[in-house]
Amino acid sequence: MNTNLKHVKQAILIACTLSITAACSDSQDSTSGTGFSGAQSGSGSNNTTFDKQQMVNDLVDHVYLPAIEDVLVNAQNQLVAVESYCEALQTNQAEDPTLKTTAQEAWKNTMYRWQQVEMMQVGPVGTDESYLRNQIYSWPVDSQCAVDLDVSYFENGNVSGSPYDIKNRTANRKGLDALEHLLFTESLAHSCKTDSLGPKGWNDRPELERKVARCKFATEVASDLVATAGELSSAWSSENGSNTIIDFETSLKTANDSNSNSSFENIDAAINHLTDGLFYLDTITKDAKLGSPIGLITNSCGTSTCLNDIESNISEHSLANVQSNLEAMLLIFQGSDPATQLAFDDYLTAVDAESLANEMRADITAAIAAIESFETEGSFADAVQNNPARVQELYAQTKKVTDNLKSAFIVFLSLQLPSSSAGDAD
Repeated sequence: MNTNLKHVKQAILIACTLSITAACSDSQDSTSGTGFSGAQSGSGSNNTTFDKQQMVNDLVDHVYLPAIEDVLVNAQNQLVAVESYCEALQTNQAEDPTLKTTAQEAWKNTMYRWQQVEMMQVGPVGTDESYLRNQIYSWPVDSQCAVDLDVSYFENGNVSGSPYDIKNRTANRKGLDALEHLLFTESLAHSCKTDSLGPKGWNDRPELERKVARCKFATEVASDLVATAGELSSAWSSENGSNTIIDFETSLKTANDSNSNSSFENIDAAINHLTDGLFYLDTITKDAKLGSPIGLITNSCGTSTCLNDIESNISEHSLANVQSNLEAMLLIFQGSDPATQLAFDDYLTAVDAESLANEMRADITAAIAAIESFETEGSFADAVQNNPARVQELYAQTKKVTDNLKSAFIVFLSLQLPSSSAGDAD
């Protein structure tokens, strides 16, 4: 790190202590955070001539909307693959390994795209207690036992005497989490702790019957995912939904227009809302996905290594999820085409923080490279058990990004920390 950058960081820390104590203190709630509605003012202006509205427009058109649409397209492809696999299973009374692998790969593709949207939990993804998000992916709130029970309920067509309707089922019984279990779990035994808690007589049924029952429910789950991804797309963009209410795309693109019906009071409020989503990298990617399984963060096993807390462990997609989160961070930070689009690195440069922009870009890129080298060394679960120091290296590399995100980035752009991160120095 060069001396000038050290001095810049020292100045930022002093500014944070003296000038914006409220934004760095647990005692001060942010006007943003997960409950941010947009109908509030942003942080103070940093008096730059930088075109903030154009930056938001570029991010919406070239980063956020493409990510939302990619999820829908991949969910549709996933449904086709799952249907093909399951139809062949029922017709031939035997599993086709090629079609099963194709369905699993379609799930991985959809999950990879969704993990980018996990970094974009703003607007429709984060409203109503993250309802749409949880319908698509509810981790870490998931339950293989609950999924196994719904396999049986769906097969019988009713739940406690009422017709089965997946839309009325809790989030941990459907979505990408459920589909992972249905497509990747090798054991056909139910996942409940005892037979009395599981689907009645399930473990005594012929193997083929259980495979077909799981497959039929997998098709239902995949179909529901397409419907929910479509709802999300419609809520984001007027091109995909009705015009009865203002969509989130329009709300962002008209934030700087005082005569518009935007839910944001001004462009600073819109920007602050978008940056709230970036803190997923800190609390979830860094802490929950990397720190928790090796005991750096308190987990369901206490403070020891804990395989139960590994995301996407059945499919061995854990590292790919983290990589997708980091790639989304890089996209939001510099745009999909840095030469022609405005993004947060340009905003930092406009407020005389080019060194910080370069450092953050380099740190994000280094973290992505660290995962790519990691993936050649075995599964994430193997590393958690046998080489936790390797996981801790990746945690530390990601922490370089989030440390700047929570301090210098916020200060230079006159933003506010989301309430979930206020006062967090880890």
